[in-house]
Amino acid sequence: MRNWATIAVGILLAALLIFVVISNSDEVTVVLPLIQWRTKLWAAMVGGAVVGAAASLVLVAWPLLRLKLHARRHQKRIAELEQEVHGLRTLPITTDTPRPTSAQKV
Repeated sequence: MRNWATIAVGILLAALLIFVVISNSDEVTVVLPLIQWRTKLWAAMVGGAVVGAAASLVLVAWPLLRLKLHARRHQKRIAELEQEVHGLRTLPITTDTPRPTSAQKV
């Protein structure tokens, strides 16, 4: 079911892109601070969408990457502490101080 939905969304997006290309074939001048060029309107629209998507991806991915690195660091620390607890649980129980005998209890 999921494959069919993916295919359907892909077909709809392709149809939308074809519609945009066909209906926006006028030439426009794109002016940036140091660059100016003429292109088709649909190319300017698609280029703007791609640049916007890339910028959004970077802005969203940066905090997620930081959180992932923090989680990895904490997982390593947890593994070290669990290993230490396991080592402490398996230590033999010994007493270094001698127990007082009845003759010593005066």
